[in-house]
Amino acid sequence: MNHLFSRSLFTLAALIFISSPCSANNTPGNTNLPTPIAQAIKKSGIPAESIALSIDKINVKSPSEKKYLSKSLIHWQANIPMNPASTMKLVTSLAAMEVLGPQYRWKTDLLTNGRIQNEILKGDLLIRGSGDPKLIPEEINKMLLNLKSIGVKKIDGNLIFDRSAYDNSVKESSFSDGEPTRAYNVSPDALLFSFNSFSFQFFPNINNDLVLIKQTPRIANLKIDNNLRIIEAPCTDWKKDINMSIGVQKNGEWLASFDGLYPSGCKTAFWNVVASDSDSFLLQSFIAAWEDIGGVWIKKPTLKNMPLLSNFKPIVTHFGVPLYESVKDINKLSNNVMARQVLLTMALEKSGKPGNTNNGMKIVKEWLNKNQLNMPELVIENGSGLSRVERISSQHLNQILLLGLNSSTNNYYLESLPIAGFDGTMKHRLLDKFRKVVPNKKEAAALEKNTELFPDGLKKYGAYIKTGSLVDVRSISGYVVSRSGHVYAVTSFINDRNANAGRGIHDAALSWLLDDGPQAHPVKH
Repeated sequence: MNHLFSRSLFTLAALIFISSPCSANNTPGNTNLPTPIAQAIKKSGIPAESIALSIDKINVKSPSEKKYLSKSLIHWQANIPMNPASTMKLVTSLAAMEVLGPQYRWKTDLLTNGRIQNEILKGDLLIRGSGDPKLIPEEINKMLLNLKSIGVKKIDGNLIFDRSAYDNSVKESSFSDGEPTRAYNVSPDALLFSFNSFSFQFFPNINNDLVLIKQTPRIANLKIDNNLRIIEAPCTDWKKDINMSIGVQKNGEWLASFDGLYPSGCKTAFWNVVASDSDSFLLQSFIAAWEDIGGVWIKKPTLKNMPLLSNFKPIVTHFGVPLYESVKDINKLSNNVMARQVLLTMALEKSGKPGNTNNGMKIVKEWLNKNQLNMPELVIENGSGLSRVERISSQHLNQILLLGLNSSTNNYYLESLPIAGFDGTMKHRLLDKFRKVVPNKKEAAALEKNTELFPDGLKKYGAYIKTGSLVDVRSISGYVVSRSGHVYAVTSFINDRNANAGRGIHDAALSWLLDDGPQAHPVKH
């Protein structure tokens, strides 16, 4: 991928956009940046003009009113539009919960042009999707069990997929990194099933030098050609000596082939691969799912894709998991296609027309305007951050964080954030920090007092941070609760060809906040 910005572009942007009082075209040595952060920038070799940083202290307006205000601490190049990578999901997910409601559930309908007679559905079965991002095997099973519960044991007809809830344009994207089979590149689909991905799990048997391969979801005509051998080696970069291919054969059968060397140090491992043919993937999965619950096909169904016709009548409506559960996956696991589907769902529900990205972006901007937030630099291509063109400034993403705290959905929002050293994309971050530093009794008492009026998700010492990464981008955004209970909003973007060297900058900023740095060493404006 070509790098996203050049240094000259950053310099030009700094001249065009008005800097906040503590922002600027300053050098890393300026006292406006805390020493640990300035040192980390110098060590990284990343130029200061490739970095944006916003840190605000969050306060409670009054004990009687749980409204939160922010006090500006550091705003380094805070007005400059930057590529946020996956931290853009913080905008999309909050907007969705406020626009649709956290309890919103997607519908997937089963309809037929036939009739049920003697426990046989005589007619075609049409499946109409609304973009449920978590239509996984367990949910398909529930749907089909509901079909059985109304008296259907056999189906004598074909399958029809109705994907008309989404505009055809949604599969178009400027992002391409040459890895179409990687799970993070899955395209949106109004009938997205199991993220349109095969998940292979490997279990080595050292005694007979064989590797057992299991696969989900089960599909009706998948063959696994397993030629893996075990080699004595640690579980690092375990895929490098394995050749894998998967595709649909001329006879319609899926064939997954594995050959090469599997390291003994991997007690188990997962490999997720995007299906090249989403129609065949869903068709064969649906056939298998009906058989797995005891259902019978009078004949193997063929497939059509078409929108709903008037002669089809509804027989089963399946409601998916609530939105707030999907938001947790979107932010903790940084699921791109789920974020994209959430944006398209807002467009679908509010416009009454097939969802597309432009309408989704309009809905988000209308929501921002309703909350008196003007973000002229905001660019949303798909809402996931998997984009070369998405933009937001660090100070405006901090304003989203403040809005999240003042939202009626704040507990759901906070629960969705990765926790440093514990889970999600922050599971392995700052581990040494948390092993070495534990609040003492005095700090623990202060922490309890200072966070008393904050939501439950911000009552414990820690960093609750959404991360983002592209080849030339590293980003963090979220909340930090210091050892003595001071709460901060922090957003930092690094847009540079050497952005992968910037992890130390972000860890230095988070560590400084965890250690009550702003209290011990106030930043002079």
